[in-house]
Amino acid sequence: MVQLQNLNGQEPVGIDYNKMMKFDKGMTLLEALVSTVIIGIGFVAVFQMVNYSIRSIDVSSDRTKANYLVSMVAEDLISEKNADSGDSSNPKLKDYLAAKQSKGNSWDSTQNVVDECKPIAKTGLTKIPDKKFEKWRQYFANKRLKCESGKTTKILKVYDICSSFAGSSCSYTSNSLYTNSTNKNKYRIYEKRIYGKMQLKVRTGGKKDKTKYLYFQID
Repeated sequence: MVQLQNLNGQEPVGIDYNKMMKFDKGMTLLEALVSTVIIGIGFVAVFQMVNYSIRSIDVSSDRTKANYLVSMVAEDLISEKNADSGDSSNPKLKDYLAAKQSKGNSWDSTQNVVDECKPIAKTGLTKIPDKKFEKWRQYFANKRLKCESGKTTKILKVYDICSSFAGSSCSYTSNSLYTNSTNKNKYRIYEKRIYGKMQLKVRTGGKKDKTKYLYFQID
């Protein structure tokens, strides 16, 4: 027995540890099993959150890269719209792509390749359109962006629009009258305008992929 001496002169208080140990019961088997189950549920939840976070980071990374790559195509066309296309009928790059659109797409990642995700680099290209197509094809390949042949095709469409009153021919005509919000005057768009539309599908890891679109004015 351990005696604790009270400094005020009162009777000492004794604590019998041997007696206390007789009433100190251990953990039952049922309690141990319940504790194990609760801890296991916690670990499973943590692992699921980790896996979800990894997938989210992966998808977010692909979307960010897709934004940069789509913007790259738009900047290429805007900066070199008047470059020599090597085509006598449509000598400027913008007109060449607009004329090509009338026969299908101005460009897509499946043109003249066996596997759009792993294209073989082409050399010896001399025409600017061919060089641009090859550049875009390599940048959109599997090494920079998740790719699945036939499901993640990248497509560029270029449209030329003008009024039939302008005396020039375009793939699309618009004779609509527009009202100026300041002076209320009505006017038409006579000058030819060229617009681009870039679209691509981004893998999300789910059942449906996300399709991204970028519309931009080339000229």
